[in-house]
Amino acid sequence: MGEDRLVEIPRSDWEEWRDLYKRDWPRHEIAFNLVQNYINWSKHDRKIKDLVLYSLNGSWRENGTFVIIDRIDLYMHTLDESLDTLRRALELVDWDYYYVAVMCEHEALLFDTFKKLNVRVGIGRLNTMYFLPKEEALKFNVTVPAGLRLGSLEPGHAKIITDLWPHRERGSEFSIERLVRWNPSMGLFDEQGNLLGWCLLTQPGVMGSLGVIEQRKGYGKLVVMAFAKKLAEMGRNLYASILVENEPSKALFGGLGFKPIKDVNWIRNRERKFVEWSVEPYLAALGIS
Repeated sequence: MGEDRLVEIPRSDWEEWRDLYKRDWPRHEIAFNLVQNYINWSKHDRKIKDLVLYSLNGSWRENGTFVIIDRIDLYMHTLDESLDTLRRALELVDWDYYYVAVMCEHEALLFDTFKKLNVRVGIGRLNTMYFLPKEEALKFNVTVPAGLRLGSLEPGHAKIITDLWPHRERGSEFSIERLVRWNPSMGLFDEQGNLLGWCLLTQPGVMGSLGVIEQRKGYGKLVVMAFAKKLAEMGRNLYASILVENEPSKALFGGLGFKPIKDVNWIRNRERKFVEWSVEPYLAALGIS
């Protein structure tokens, strides 16, 4: 056996790689969605900057193990129940840089890796993953009040959404505009075309960045119902990742029939050198030193 290394998965193999995650459907649907997202995005841009899709030693066919780094977002998945290939892959990531391990299901493994490699944790934010089968979302009866309309978001809305997003950090506006440009989205607008509510579809096919201009108007529920139905009509099951302490969102999604299916963690490490993207401003906004 040679030395372990991270090997990029060639674009010509992505469809075959994606189809590994059809087994035990929908258990690995989020991994399937993630690879499909980058297949779709590669049609917009063949050479997306700051994006790498790695396997361990090119062994993705055997174990379905990947680490994807997209700017600061880090995604991981494996079909290897022992987690050995994922552990070895994570130990090869350059943790001098700041990453957000998005919706991480393997927090114990990641924290063990950090301990072994002397990487400091910035913050972990526990979320609950909610799920709704597409068949249920197709039953939603979406009624739009007079004077309002629903429609896809436009790139110009990215700044408004970013400015009101509690998790924003350096580079967030680009990330949000990219989702608006390249993925399905839902906006609620008044007669003048002003944005009142919104929801985006993230890389793993999870509804995210839900927001409204005014609370307690029912805008959030309307946007979620309309977007869930739109995505279901595209053949997608529905997922949402909600902070465990976010009771209003949990009540909203739960009231629409979404069921909690698992706990996930959004884990940020502290970078170890001067880099473009830093965790420090994010922590400072939360009052963490």
